[in-house]
Amino acid sequence: MLPEIVRCPYCVLGGSFRPMLQRSESSFVCLGCGHIATPGDTHTKCSCVRCYEMNQAANRCRNFEELRRCASQEAFQP
Repeated sequence: MLPEIVRCPYCVLGGSFRPMLQRSESSFVCLGCGHIATPGDTHTKCSCVRCYEMNQAANRCRNFEELRRCASQEAFQP
């Protein structure tokens, strides 16, 4: 069986996403940006700068959607 190749979702190397280095049996790290992936564990969260920025952007979008939803609900109340 071929070894699993896990690729960083942020870094590109030679026209494809950069392969990540295996740290342990279930953990991989990108040598370019420090992104950590654990394919078997969906509850583990990466703390690299790019994941942090993505989470911040997602939170801003969620907050904007909540504000928009509240404003539209208030407009329909008598």
